[in-house]
Amino acid sequence: MGMSDETEVKKEAAGTGEEEARVGVFVCDCGSNIQGAVRCADVRDFAADLPGVVSAEEGKWICSVDFLNRMKASVQENNLNRVVVACCTPRTHEKLFRKTVAEAGMNPYQLEFVSTREQVSWVHRTNQDVATDKAKDLVKMGVAKARLLEPGEEIRLPVGQKCLIIGGGAAGLTAAAAVASQGYQVYLVEREKELGGLLNKIGTVAPEGDVAAELKATLVDAVKKYDNVTIFTGAKIENIEGYIGNYKVKVSVDGQETEFGADTIIVATGMAEIDCMGQFLYGEDPNVVTQLQLEGMLKDGAVQGKKKNVVFIQCVNSRNEQRGCCTVGCSVSVKNARAIKQADPDANVYVVYRDMITVKEEYVHLKEVMKEGVNFVRYDVEKPPVVQKADGSLAVKVYDVLLGQEVELPADLVVLTTGFCGPEGVSDLRGLLKVSANADNFYQEQHIKLGPLDFAAAGIYLAGSARNPKPMKDVRDEGYGAAMRASIPMTRGFVEAEGIVAKIDHTNCIECGICSKKCPYGAIKLGGEKGKTPQVIEALCKGCGTCAADCPKECIQIVHFTDEQLMAAVDAALEENPEKKVIAFVCHWCAHGAVDIAGVGRMEYPTPVRIVRVMCSARVAQRFVQHALDKGAAGVLVAGCEFPTCHYITGNYECKDRLEKLRKKLDKKGYDTSKVWEVWLSAAMGPKWVATQKEMVKALGLE
Repeated sequence: MGMSDETEVKKEAAGTGEEEARVGVFVCDCGSNIQGAVRCADVRDFAADLPGVVSAEEGKWICSVDFLNRMKASVQENNLNRVVVACCTPRTHEKLFRKTVAEAGMNPYQLEFVSTREQVSWVHRTNQDVATDKAKDLVKMGVAKARLLEPGEEIRLPVGQKCLIIGGGAAGLTAAAAVASQGYQVYLVEREKELGGLLNKIGTVAPEGDVAAELKATLVDAVKKYDNVTIFTGAKIENIEGYIGNYKVKVSVDGQETEFGADTIIVATGMAEIDCMGQFLYGEDPNVVTQLQLEGMLKDGAVQGKKKNVVFIQCVNSRNEQRGCCTVGCSVSVKNARAIKQADPDANVYVVYRDMITVKEEYVHLKEVMKEGVNFVRYDVEKPPVVQKADGSLAVKVYDVLLGQEVELPADLVVLTTGFCGPEGVSDLRGLLKVSANADNFYQEQHIKLGPLDFAAAGIYLAGSARNPKPMKDVRDEGYGAAMRASIPMTRGFVEAEGIVAKIDHTNCIECGICSKKCPYGAIKLGGEKGKTPQVIEALCKGCGTCAADCPKECIQIVHFTDEQLMAAVDAALEENPEKKVIAFVCHWCAHGAVDIAGVGRMEYPTPVRIVRVMCSARVAQRFVQHALDKGAAGVLVAGCEFPTCHYITGNYECKDRLEKLRKKLDKKGYDTSKVWEVWLSAAMGPKWVATQKEMVKALGLE
């Protein structure tokens, strides 16, 4: 195990994995949910005769307290070291059964889950014979894999109480005060000479109208009152190395370097306006400005009473093919239009818009500003406004959708409400942190629903407009949220990883470094005498399997999902009538969620598919697909997360690329590549899963 001197291993149960497999199979009726379509007693009797099985039982509700106690007793009475449960979906009940067998003294990672409800009884209700045969196949596959399961271990990595916060704007200051208030050391690094971020450049905050300078002063004072906060301004981060609990940071201020250690990191680098140069005469006429420039003019009194005709143009560099809504543009325009109108009631203020997207109190402000005399002109995206200059004066020509005619608006000042991007320096920082950012230099969260404030790499969190544009309330809320996320491992004193991790056998390793380059979590470091030997930091590994699938010498295995275990499941499925079956490698997260949704919805689909669960589609090696074809499978389907999301960041991209290369290889070898299918699903796409089954079965002639 790599970095073993800094990693604590918490063993869940004894066992070497080398003893003779003694498998217990527990078949659930689930009331009538499974029993109504599957003859569960037949499945139990079938399981009892499988190799390695020493005990097979059937229960009406095997997740009930009574049966769980029976399961624990059976593990002890029969000296079981492997358990297969045939019931519902692992996405809801796997942890429960793992906990149960662990309490009986068995290693919880030597439990295998078979879904006979969502994958059989709920989707094959009309033919009990066919449903029962499929359930038997799935149990057979589960037992074949279970016999080869090795013990797993929970991995702990110690975490101290030092937090690096990058960015001294509203989100960073909020996070810094929240972390410091718990007594933890905070290092706050701001690249500008002054804390405050965009609060330094605006007069008031939309939509509330709070004075930016006052809010900044409150936030700064809240941070500076803590002695456990070290602030660097005008600073540049020169280097960051390490991982959660063990980051080494180098910061320079005016050429003088400071080094310190950190255990967690919060990124709150904010946002910047997208350059409008060359659009709507911006850069050619000084009276064409952006919203941020207008903010400065309002602070300096350069607009009030001096610009009688002001025209705002909305959705510049946003809501196009490159990016969506900028989120805050409408609110900011309403605020600033109102400020101009209130300062000079005689001013003519126009907001040229596509749609005014406002929520809650923002809508209230919109209605009020309309009453105060601000004019709103709606344009169509196919007929955008045009800024013209004649005789030294500006005018905006636009087709007013509501009037049904073109209008010309005189303009002493044209204000462009542009979209946003990540600020300068994001590219360098994301390289140091080894995290993802999109084309606009906004950092990408681990998962928009499952980890909105987390990066994929453990111990690094993000907040505020570093992720995307948002109003001040959301910026501060995310600052608090990121602080709480970072505080969890610092409070516990450790981070714990599930036992499904990568293991490297260096016997045949050629030290190519592919595993280290491909790992989305930075969990494989290169070390040894030549600095080329891969070592797994198990506490950081998520078990996606990208490294194992791409290792040219097959030196890497994933605990609970080894090559041998997955191949055994495939072989068991194809032992009889392989030409009538499709092997489907399905990721545990979104794709399996879609499978479950199809089951919950009782969506009938053809019976040939036999699912082999993997944690991520990235685990599906080319050799798996070819092996199934060599065994005579009618087809192979790989199902992963819908693009662009993936529970393991880039796993689906890695898999798709691998499949494209595989088809070329198979084609050269004479294989029928029309047998290799793929589908990318969100967890809600049960209907798409069903449609894919029907289409594939029809194309393969299995109807």
